[in-house]
Amino acid sequence: MKKRILYLLSLGHLVTDVNQGLLPIFLAAYKEQFGLTYVVASIIPALSNISSSVIQPVFGYLSDKYQLRWLLPAGCLLAGLGMGAFGLIPNYYILIALVFISGLGVAAYHPEASKSAHYVSGPMQASSMAIFSVGGNLGFGLGPIFASFILNHGGLRSSWLVVLPTLITVALLIQTMPVIGRAADSGRRVAASAAEPAVDGRTSATAVILLVLIVILRSWLHTALTYYIPFYYQQYLHGDATMGSTMLSIFLIAGAVGTLVGGRIADNWGAKRTILASMLILIPLVLAFPYVKGAWVAVLLALSGFCVISTFAPAVVMAQSLMPKHVGMASGLMMGFAIGTGGLGLLLLGGIADAYGVLTVIRLLAVLPALAVLLALPLPDFRRQSTPAR
Repeated sequence: MKKRILYLLSLGHLVTDVNQGLLPIFLAAYKEQFGLTYVVASIIPALSNISSSVIQPVFGYLSDKYQLRWLLPAGCLLAGLGMGAFGLIPNYYILIALVFISGLGVAAYHPEASKSAHYVSGPMQASSMAIFSVGGNLGFGLGPIFASFILNHGGLRSSWLVVLPTLITVALLIQTMPVIGRAADSGRRVAASAAEPAVDGRTSATAVILLVLIVILRSWLHTALTYYIPFYYQQYLHGDATMGSTMLSIFLIAGAVGTLVGGRIADNWGAKRTILASMLILIPLVLAFPYVKGAWVAVLLALSGFCVISTFAPAVVMAQSLMPKHVGMASGLMMGFAIGTGGLGLLLLGGIADAYGVLTVIRLLAVLPALAVLLALPLPDFRRQSTPAR
């Protein structure tokens, strides 16, 4: 495991995804400032999901076919520039365009970076993918804190501060691209000699489809909690906006911890078992959410964030194992298409929230992990195959 390269890729992941962590808080302020309905406000993150996630397999296909490591700094830069202009544009339609462009930068970074992380990972693939993935989860988690800092020091018009860490990270990625390239090429040559799926083609295709559906459900749950925690905390628990941001950060940072732990568990216990256990635990956690108050809200959010994201690295590694000749495409499907498609459920949830309230949305979410459990049962178990490699 070439940890220095993984840490740099993870840093780029953090700085790229911090822009998506900013969006819920920026959007809540923008909604209040301009009086948007929930449905109209939900269009912005829905389109962001399309550009940042749904089209990622396209970049994954191009990444598998060509050497596109320049997408690492370019994607990070585009993501930061688009979100940095968020508070400088009062026009709703131009704002949508900027958020869409920022999402394209996110989509460009992920498959190329994930593919590079895969080839430098060594035998502990889930743990290595967790190191790379935790950067993105930390970005999501730190995004609300950064957004609150910006809003408290100049309001939305200070969104340009987002560009400063972006430029530093882009410079580091440009400087070290040759090192990343050599390490990834070496790992790819080693992997090419064993580039056969661990199961037959038909079983592999079925498993990939099931994985995509599971990640869609997990993403729907994660995205819904991410965007509705601030609304729920302010409207039903009567907390202030700053405390709502803190609660959201607790949820997202706990998810970052879950990423690392989930990767280690998957290397020792198997990806399938990790996914099943996480989804089973989530069912009672989500059901209990509307019935707790005070400090228990933070505890429940931390446990939910930990479980929902602990399946991130295992799902990506399983997909890469099922598609060894199309690692970039597998990464785009798991980290992009499935996550983004799940995020589109916000439009439906926005309509339910407008008609019946945010509390109804929260209560409906327990169905999602239950469905994911049923879909995970037929997945292949790679635990035995991975044991000798360790």
